[in-house]
Amino acid sequence: MLFVLPVGFILTMADFVFSSIAKRSNDYAIESWYDLMKGDIKADVIIMGSSRAWVQYNPLILDSILNIYSYNLGIDGRKHYSEIKKYHLFKKRNKKPRLIIQNIDIFELNSIIRGYNMYQFYPYFWERDMRREFINNEPLNAGEKYLPMYRFINYGIRTFLPNDSNYLTKGFRGKIDPWNGDALMKVDSICFEANDSVLHMFDTYLAEVRADGIKVLFVYAPIYIGATRKMRNIKKMYDTYQTFAKKYEIPILDYTHMDICYDTTYFYNAMHMNKRGAEVFSDSLATDIERLGILKQ
Repeated sequence: MLFVLPVGFILTMADFVFSSIAKRSNDYAIESWYDLMKGDIKADVIIMGSSRAWVQYNPLILDSILNIYSYNLGIDGRKHYSEIKKYHLFKKRNKKPRLIIQNIDIFELNSIIRGYNMYQFYPYFWERDMRREFINNEPLNAGEKYLPMYRFINYGIRTFLPNDSNYLTKGFRGKIDPWNGDALMKVDSICFEANDSVLHMFDTYLAEVRADGIKVLFVYAPIYIGATRKMRNIKKMYDTYQTFAKKYEIPILDYTHMDICYDTTYFYNAMHMNKRGAEVFSDSLATDIERLGILKQ
């Protein structure tokens, strides 16, 4: 006990201090939390969604055309279950926006994903809000839960060390990766499936946003036409989102048949546009938002 207690105390203090340092990591997943958890996002418009929001909606272009301040809260590799938890953390610590641009697609409502890129939550282990929304619901092992510094050492300390580069711009990452259609070639069909629990969460989220006095815009972002042609049960997808749109009086913009959807020049894979595609899409989106007058109502 004379040995274990002092060592445990020292490691716990080291964990607490290193967690504060790790919050400034430039790893893309960790960096995406810094402004939000610090309460520095004072946005008129926020973008919600998975990686299809994160890499495809450029806030700088929205800002320049609409004369607003926008911020991208897309969360890579996860779907609505994690998005709504991120929204709750955002809501608790940041200014209320006027509009939420909610990316919708064939994958948004079909599952609950835990564990992916779980390391992004490690620097906020001591934050009660993050523990309640994410950490307590992630599949951490005993070492990650109870041994100070273990989660950092086990994953790799270098990931959590800050450097001089910034990976994201207002939450957005424009990808310059070349086109790769291998994943698309391997699938025969892409089906829409709506998980009942996620449908309930989506409905509750929309009701909460309306009660908060925030407008919502549904957006189908561009998808490479080769993927669209492999989609099955697509009418059910459109009907599902249309039901929510009608219930909460939400306009829908559909960009799945833009000209760029027929050209791999604008994509790095079938479901994600590259930086060039994101710029073209964001320009069209901003112009349509201005035309609809959503922010003037």
